[in-house]
Amino acid sequence: MVAVLDAFAAKLAIILAGMAKTELEMLLGVPGEITKLEATLGDLSRITADAERRRIHNPDSGAEEWVGELKDVMYDADNILDLCQILEGEDASKAPGCWNIPMLLCFHNPVAAHKIGKKIQALNQRLLDIEKRSTRYAFISQAINSSSSNSIDRVDSSFIKSNRTTGSGIIRSDIVGEKIKEDTRKLVDILVNKEEIRAGSSSDRFPVVAITGAGGIGKTTLARMVFNDTVVKDHFHKRIWLSVNNNKEVNEMTVLRTVLYAVGGNHSDLPDNKAQLESALNLAVKQKKLLLVMDDVWSAKVWNELLRVPLNDGASGSWVLVTTRNIEVANMMKAHHLHRVDKLVGEDVWNLLKKQVVLNVNDESLVEGLKDIGMEIIERCDGLPLAVKVVGGLLLSKGKTRGDWLDVCSNVAWSMTTISDDVNQAVYVSYEELPHVLKQCLLYCSLFPKDVLIKSADIVNMWIAEGFIHITSMKQPEDLGAEYYKQLVSRNLLDPDYRFYDQKACTMHDVIRSFSQSVVKHEGLFVEEGLNPSFTSGTSKLRHLSISKNVIEWAAFHKQASLQTLILFESPRVDLKGFWNNLSLLRVLSLQGVNVVELPDSISNLRHLRYLGLAGTSISEIPQGIGDLMFMQFIELADCVKISHVPDSILKLRKLRYINFAGTNIASIPRGFGKLEDLVMISGFPTHSDDNTDQVWSSLEELGPLSRLTMLAIESLEKASSGSVAARAKLSSKAHLRILNLGFTIRLAQNREVEEQNNGEQERIEEVLGNLCPPTCIEQLAIIGYFGHKLPQWMRMVSVFTFLKRLELSSYACYELPSGLGQLPSLDYFWVDQAPFIQYIGHGLHMPSIGGRGIGLDKMLSGGGVVVAFPKLRKLGFQGMFGLTEWEWEQQVPAMTTLEVLTIVNCQLKYLPPGLAHHANALRELDLRNLSHLLSIHNFPSLVELRIVDNRTLERINNNPNLQHIYIVSCPGLKVLEDLPSLKSIEWVDVTAQVLPDYFRHSKLDKLIVQCYISLLKLISLQDANSSGSEWGKIQHVQQLRATGYISAEETRYISYTKEPYSYKTDIEQLDECVNVVVQ
Repeated sequence: MVAVLDAFAAKLAIILAGMAKTELEMLLGVPGEITKLEATLGDLSRITADAERRRIHNPDSGAEEWVGELKDVMYDADNILDLCQILEGEDASKAPGCWNIPMLLCFHNPVAAHKIGKKIQALNQRLLDIEKRSTRYAFISQAINSSSSNSIDRVDSSFIKSNRTTGSGIIRSDIVGEKIKEDTRKLVDILVNKEEIRAGSSSDRFPVVAITGAGGIGKTTLARMVFNDTVVKDHFHKRIWLSVNNNKEVNEMTVLRTVLYAVGGNHSDLPDNKAQLESALNLAVKQKKLLLVMDDVWSAKVWNELLRVPLNDGASGSWVLVTTRNIEVANMMKAHHLHRVDKLVGEDVWNLLKKQVVLNVNDESLVEGLKDIGMEIIERCDGLPLAVKVVGGLLLSKGKTRGDWLDVCSNVAWSMTTISDDVNQAVYVSYEELPHVLKQCLLYCSLFPKDVLIKSADIVNMWIAEGFIHITSMKQPEDLGAEYYKQLVSRNLLDPDYRFYDQKACTMHDVIRSFSQSVVKHEGLFVEEGLNPSFTSGTSKLRHLSISKNVIEWAAFHKQASLQTLILFESPRVDLKGFWNNLSLLRVLSLQGVNVVELPDSISNLRHLRYLGLAGTSISEIPQGIGDLMFMQFIELADCVKISHVPDSILKLRKLRYINFAGTNIASIPRGFGKLEDLVMISGFPTHSDDNTDQVWSSLEELGPLSRLTMLAIESLEKASSGSVAARAKLSSKAHLRILNLGFTIRLAQNREVEEQNNGEQERIEEVLGNLCPPTCIEQLAIIGYFGHKLPQWMRMVSVFTFLKRLELSSYACYELPSGLGQLPSLDYFWVDQAPFIQYIGHGLHMPSIGGRGIGLDKMLSGGGVVVAFPKLRKLGFQGMFGLTEWEWEQQVPAMTTLEVLTIVNCQLKYLPPGLAHHANALRELDLRNLSHLLSIHNFPSLVELRIVDNRTLERINNNPNLQHIYIVSCPGLKVLEDLPSLKSIEWVDVTAQVLPDYFRHSKLDKLIVQCYISLLKLISLQDANSSGSEWGKIQHVQQLRATGYISAEETRYISYTKEPYSYKTDIEQLDECVNVVVQ
């Protein structure tokens, strides 16, 4: 169940404990009833954990029905307590449990009070009956404050313990180990080279290759590796990834439109007519070599009966790659090749487990001492990578002692008979060990569709709105929620997307989602694409509902009066009129990307609503009635481009904690916005001034009283009339502010000049930024569109921001970078994007300059010990710094020893600084694009991957001992590759080159990928190295070659060559003589 029983009981206990029960009982006319409610719930809470466990272990025992009835009472109690606060009136703006007795004494609606009293009496009677019946199940009683009660405090301490040494990210190996590389190579070879496999399919242009195996074994990961392989990208004209839902029925129109869009066909004007869509798809794929990946297929119908015929006119060489747990599905799709993903065995599986739990050198010996227990645990996981990964996440949260590991190994959940899938048993073991607050947070994530990113800020806000996280005097609920999110990630129950800084987005694996949905059962339902969102009588008490990409018929909701959560994902044609009356208990309403144009006034009937998500909708107006939603905490308006106005009634939402205006056309906010003192996050806040009064009013002054802000993004700061007006925001005094974005309307034009400015405006902008100094507790800072030429004083003394982890400067017209950034002890990410006026980077970047170039170097190197600048920096980017000609950093200046990724794009550097190569000993990825004067890349001892694009003067790459892969695009001056003993592969792209570079001849490569013009491909195809003009001699020693020659953007020819065992294939003989030209 989404709301786990013992967690729900704890929530109600907190609310009831904060009430003045005697006074409230008198007002409601029910003396002793609230006290009785609290006592009975307290007694029942001792057995709720065992009842939940029994419900899952043995659903036929009657415990499931008993738990369901108790949960119904708790939901009703929660809603009744909301009604009490509504009667309390407008002043009831505090957290649940903070009751305003003077207002309760002024109840003006005795009839409503009497009804509430009667409902409480009825609740007590129902609870009494439930308590009496509990004896027949012999539930095990547990002390409420025992160590095994999974308290909130336990979550916090376990989080600190398991993350103390991990920093901002938890790095783990791929879940299927090293074998995935070999499997990827085999499958790529089949798709690109194995014509004999296609031989039995002369009548079918789309033969099928199937990846089979148990759930959680790594099928999708392997398919993604193949899909993203460079050879595959080069070989196929179009690649399509289709996630097939695990149901037998699919929305045929949606599938056809998805594939049609992916192949470049026009579908926007076509109706939902199957015949027309099939015809359009058939036309769009003609002469195109396609790779269609169908992931997680449970039925062959979507291929056999829907896609096979319209796709069959694709070019010869097209393939379908399918992943499925059921080998019969592969056979029904007439798969020409089956690739079974094997379970891990022996040391491979032990190494995978170790990589989950070993965080540092000290852990290595401790974990090796536990190998005997670890191998027993692994045996229970049956060699399934996901199972090992999840159990490893559980072990990570525990101590590295024999007792802790034996507890996991002997957990009774391993012997659970009602779950047959071994992966699910491993997931259940981890689930059972979760604190109860984390259980319901995990289950809630299963309401999100497959492959949809779950962003941490969004899910935490929803958790709070649902009441899973409580406001305490010690921590804000957003902070607690962030810790819960990180716990689920660290336990491998959520998979982080590493494209996002600090793991701010994740997905949920299919197996974990399936397990979670089996626990949720009838209380929560996710209706995936293609299924009809109709509900049976068995779900009449449905509490949480999520629907993805389906047409909504509101008649289906008539019986869902208990619904508290409704989340729609991109559902078309939604009309909200008239459906609120049946859903008055909603607490979370999310309409992300839904085709809805109007938010009706009747939304004011949703008196319990706490979360309203309208991101990406076409709504043009927020109704005045929104001010009646006294519990409203979160409003998401991002990318609602038609909204230009916020009603004054929003000022009545005194519990509001989050609002996002970003991407709207809202240019001003109502006066009095600063009275919403519970706000902790504001995005897209518009700067606006009104000088029609005696004293100029600015929206920025409304930020002054908001002392609880933790995240703030301000836009259009150029509209601030003066620096003194900006100072009224009082940013430096906000003791909780951790994330700050300061945005000006971008003035940098394509010619790299600042548009529409004069000296007066420039000075004013410099004043404005100077008066927006962040507090010293800031952790993430972004400055966007600043077009002043001078730095404010606080940016010259950045060393005071000791907690700053991320700094981003974008469309930055200033002539210098902040000085002393290297002295920030926490900075791990620094990115500059578009800063055309910066010509020089000196030692001032490492420490504050006193004046002039390099001042402070002697100071850095003198004294008791050497100070390492940028001690935690992991990612650095300089992009669009067109004027940059010099980066000064000498070898004697230690800095950036933890740097892993460096990107430099569009500048005039001639050399990379000596200090970079000397000290950046953790650098693995180097991306250099359009460095118009760069001559060489050398002496990087740890570099593994190098990407060089349009560096036309680059001559040498040498003495990089660990470099394994180079991606080269249009670098005609490159002549020398030397002292690269680890080099394994090169990808080389140059459609203007007439010959291959000579350095190929001397490079010992496992793989070479070439993309060139057709004339050069013809020279490569002349396998007699002595033939006139032949280029074969330069590359014949390479183990594997894939070369593509372009005739046009759409038409290509290829050569595929393997040295051992020998294989040579090409379609160049099909080339018409009319294209036999040589580039002049």
